[in-house]
Amino acid sequence: MPPSPSPAPNMTAQQIVERARALAPQFAERAQAAEEARRIPPQSVKEMLDAGFARILLPRDIGGYGLGFDTWYEVTRELSKADASHGWCAGLIIHHAHLIAQYPQAGQKTVWTENLDVPIAASFAPSVKAVAENGGYRISSAGSPFASGVDHCSWVMLGGMTQDGPASEWKFFLVPPGEYTIRDTWFTAGMRGTGSKTIVVADAFVPESRVLRLTDLRDGKTPGGAVHGGVIFRTPFFYYAPISFATPMLGAAQGAYDMFREWTKTRKTQDGRPLAEQVSVQVRMARAASDIDAAELLLRRAVGVTEAPEAYSPQLLARSVRDYARISELMIGAIDTLVALSGTAGFASSHPLQRAWRDIHFMSMHISLNVETNFAHYGRLQLGLGPEPTGRYF
Repeated sequence: MPPSPSPAPNMTAQQIVERARALAPQFAERAQAAEEARRIPPQSVKEMLDAGFARILLPRDIGGYGLGFDTWYEVTRELSKADASHGWCAGLIIHHAHLIAQYPQAGQKTVWTENLDVPIAASFAPSVKAVAENGGYRISSAGSPFASGVDHCSWVMLGGMTQDGPASEWKFFLVPPGEYTIRDTWFTAGMRGTGSKTIVVADAFVPESRVLRLTDLRDGKTPGGAVHGGVIFRTPFFYYAPISFATPMLGAAQGAYDMFREWTKTRKTQDGRPLAEQVSVQVRMARAASDIDAAELLLRRAVGVTEAPEAYSPQLLARSVRDYARISELMIGAIDTLVALSGTAGFASSHPLQRAWRDIHFMSMHISLNVETNFAHYGRLQLGLGPEPTGRYF
């Protein structure tokens, strides 16, 4: 934490969302450049940090804004309407700061030595090799993949398995700048602007104060959660982690729909008639809009669940992870409909609609939105079978 933390100035959810809306048009203008560079522009990162996004979920008594997951959701959604890569990276700046607040206090202080506006990248896949050493772990990683925004971040969180007892355990290791390198592996069809490259660690020592157990996150019983007030520091991880990935999908679909609607008002058929007057276009648009609205309702409900800890239950968690996966399916269907209605014009490299189509399909591949895993978990509980015995997530 900063040397002399002081409460942040009053910042309402509405004010921070308005900041996001003000930034959205310029992020949209930079979307093509972000794709070409395969990272969001440095100016965009500076504006996100200057807007205070890293402080949204942090406690006021250490300089954060003390806001909730609903604000995280709204900011990410607004920016993703303009560009999914910008929205994705902004959402992770918010999300990862919240995770840092759940590490032991000594680890938090190390990251926030000067201020709280520190962008953090993460690769949670258990790729790190960790060997216990006095007071911590000696770690190495030949490749921790999919570290979104790593080019504009300093500290990184890396997942790895430890063998402290009879069973291995998944943990997240905080590694400072200078103790890792970046391997450029990000050559993709979608979400190019996120710069989700691979992190390599040759030999680094990570003290216990910079180690967080996935089981503690999963159960909402982290070291930081025991110190910081607020329900969001005691919410089980999988209630909220997919917000990072489902929300950009929703925002991108909403932005694509708005763009398609305005464009279609002026389009003509080959014989010169207004395309907007065709009933088939009206019906398919209505169905896409309905699916997008349904997804928004499901996502808002899942976000709202986190505010009622007294209602937490395995069944409620199963419903939320089911809904995150269903949101993904709905957004795929909606964007496919819009692109199908666009004809060849929608596939022009300069047309933002094809970028949204690629981005949404790519985001749907995230493991937290996996239909087989999430739906099967819900189905098992509905049928009285209990969680999958080998599952680590639920």
